[in-house]
Formats: sequence, C-alpha cells, structure tokens
Amino acid sequence: MNLLHKDIKTYAFSEMSQQYSDFALKRMEDTYRNANGESDSPHRHDYYTIIFIEKGEGIHFVDFTEYKVEDRTIYFILPGQMHQLILTAEPIGWVITFTEEFLIANSIPEKMINDIYLFNDYGQSPPLPINERDMPIYKSLVTQMAYFAESLETYTLEAVGSLVKLFLIQSNNHCSLRKSNNPQLIETSNHILRTFKQLLNKKYATAHMVSDYADELAVTSDYLNKTVKNLTGKSAKDHIQSKLITEAKRSLLFSNISNKELSYELGFDESAHFNNFFKKITGQTPSEFRALARQS
Repeated sequence: MNLLHKDIKTYAFSEMSQQYSDFALKRMEDTYRNANGESDSPHRHDYYTIIFIEKGEGIHFVDFTEYKVEDRTIYFILPGQMHQLILTAEPIGWVITFTEEFLIANSIPEKMINDIYLFNDYGQSPPLPINERDMPIYKSLVTQMAYFAESLETYTLEAVGSLVKLFLIQSNNHCSLRKSNNPQLIETSNHILRTFKQLLNKKYATAHMVSDYADELAVTSDYLNKTVKNLTGKSAKDHIQSKLITEAKRSLLFSNISNKELSYELGFDESAHFNNFFKKITGQTPSEFRALARQS
C-alpha cells in the first residue's frame, strides 16, 4: 500500500446511486457478488462508513495498518480515512453509510463519535469485537434499519436515524478503548492532531486561522497543515472550515437565529463575509440551505 495521498480516489456520497441523499444500507454479500469477489483499490469516502461483519475472511487495511478480517467485528471509518477491504470468501454483513448532514438532521452529537475509540482519524483504527451474546442486538438494529428504509413512506430517515443512534450508543457501551488512554496517541504527530482538534472544538468561533492553532501548539502553520493532512487526509484549514460549516448548519436547521446573528456567533465581522464563506464551501447561501433542509 505504498500510495501517495494524491493517488487515492475519494468517493463522494453524491456519486452513489442511492434511494436517499444522506443514508445508505447495503448487504456485504450483494456488494461482493456484484464485484465478482474483486476488491476495490485503496480509497477514501467523503461520508461515514460502518462495516458490520457477521462472517468474513480476509484483510482490511485502514490508513496503512493491516487488520485480519474476523467474524463479529465492526469497523468505523471516518470521512477522508483511507481503507481497503480484501475478502477471500463471500462475507455476511452490512455496510452502513451516512453523511455529516444525516448526523445533524438526527441530532447525533459529535461527542458520540469523538469521545470513544470508534471513528478514529488518526493512529490505530482496530475493529470493535462483538461477543456472541450481543450479536442479536446489533443484527436486530440493522435489520430494522433495512425494514424501515424500505417500508415507510414518511419520516423514513428519522426512523433510520434513531436506529443508527442506538447502534452507536450500543457500540459506545461495548467500547472499552478510550482515546485518552491509548498509547498510540503519545507519538508527537498524533499528539499534535489530538490537541489541535481539542482546541478547534473550543475555539472555532474565535480562531479561524491555522496560525491561531499553530501558535498555541508552538509549531509553524505549514507544519500543522502537513501533519494534520498526513494523518487525516485533510489539512488543518480544511478541518477549521468543516467545523464552522457544521456548526452553522446545526444552528440553521435547529434554530431561528438570523444570518446576521449567526455570523457574529461564529466570529465573522460581517454577515456578508459569513454568507460568502458558507456559499463558497456548500454552494448555497445560509438562507437557501435552511429553506431546502426544512422542506425535506
């Protein structure tokens, strides 16, 4: 897997042929058969992926680390994280995919993802092993996702979103590996990334420049950008912009705050600057996003 970051394809959720714009659920057996058992090249997604393996054999590469594919395991893949699943026999399981907008719309907090060793965009990303006793719970949740996704005519994604949230809560309770206790994170570059993300969660509304964070970390802006990109596939600047957009979308979707008030809350001196920033990143003005999101 001697690949450069620029050589790795990133799949966009919008490119997939899906029934819904922000959520998809597929059987691993179907995907395996459709590909005639051939594995994809190492790649990234711009969306979240959960790979729930009931039975499987092979190797799973996640950010250049090799894991043996085993029965009763769950992988959590972040947007931008590189992976490749090489299966040596037809698997049994599910692949759940969803976007950042899906999390926002279903009030699934970032804390649920960030506090535990599930979705992990740096260091090791081992699967979560599930014991035989708890397997029926996970299988029931995914089976219900499939049922509601196909059968409901209204509030479909709300129902599915509730089940995804339960799936994450269940995984949270079974996950004993906490990021703060993981020895992998004591390495210098991982420490820089972890501290950067902690600072970003606290200061995104007042610190918009990479230099703001580089100064606190006692490194140059260029070094911070390169370190973060090497580990996550996205630069520090990309992470700052993504955080601002996510928080803006949450406020636009779940409150009646005006664009002017929101721009000040997010640290923009002028609402016009915020509007231009939001449109540059999303292709929509804040007002257009709010109107379209509330119609769907």
